[in-house]
Amino acid sequence: MKNLLTALKGFALGIAFVIPGFSGGTMAVILKIYDKLLDAISLSIQKLKKNFGFLLFLAIGMGAGVFATSVGLSWLFENHPVPTRLTLIGIVVGSLPMIWKECTSEHSFKPVNIIPFIISFAVMVVMFFLERSETVETAAQTEFSFGLAIKLALGGCIAAVSMVIPGISGSLMLTIMGMYETTITAVKDLNIALIAPIGIGAVIGILTGAKVISILLKKFKQGTYAVILGLIVGSILTIFPSDFRLNADGIIGIILAVIGFIIPVLFDRISSGKETEKK
Repeated sequence: MKNLLTALKGFALGIAFVIPGFSGGTMAVILKIYDKLLDAISLSIQKLKKNFGFLLFLAIGMGAGVFATSVGLSWLFENHPVPTRLTLIGIVVGSLPMIWKECTSEHSFKPVNIIPFIISFAVMVVMFFLERSETVETAAQTEFSFGLAIKLALGGCIAAVSMVIPGISGSLMLTIMGMYETTITAVKDLNIALIAPIGIGAVIGILTGAKVISILLKKFKQGTYAVILGLIVGSILTIFPSDFRLNADGIIGIILAVIGFIIPVLFDRISSGKETEKK
């Protein structure tokens, strides 16, 4: 029964991991497994052995959750790209207050941290215009190449590291990097050639990310969140559908964007309530 419950919690984590704007770290807090998960995913062999059963059933549940959600989202991207992308924008914008709250949780925003925000935002703007000028295809890539494998491994690593931080969405980071549609399509199609580098990157990110992130958040918490905010705000340009029209799809997309905005706000209120109960 205990293992089944762990698998179900993993399933919920898998869903949160796939949907941009939903923080796997925050979901772990809600499910009351965050501290145990953070302790388990370390480079300590003893801790890995001790928590092997927990990690195994959690991983099984997560895999099922990721696959089930990826199938649905991949279909939406393929058949209804404009409403789907606008929904993602709503979720992204709705996530900003939650991340801002984490950014200013210890003290008010320091003017010096505007610099990392502007730099990360500028990086996203430059990437956006480079892609437009080079007419880079942003749809899902399905053919293996060494360059794509490197990008996917890096994306998997960053997404996994993001899971360690409550309030940050791993799939949102994939969206920012332009790897989101490719990733969920690879999972849906069980494309092992593309899933493998994602998995390798994720394992590296999970095993090393906890330590790195804990150091950054301890020493440069607000600056780290300022960088993340800049990336997220800048990513809105890359997500916005270039073929948007104020037709039926566009109107439905705007409505869904509003709903998408509300979802992470409610998610944050639920998680805040859980944290208050814990205290």
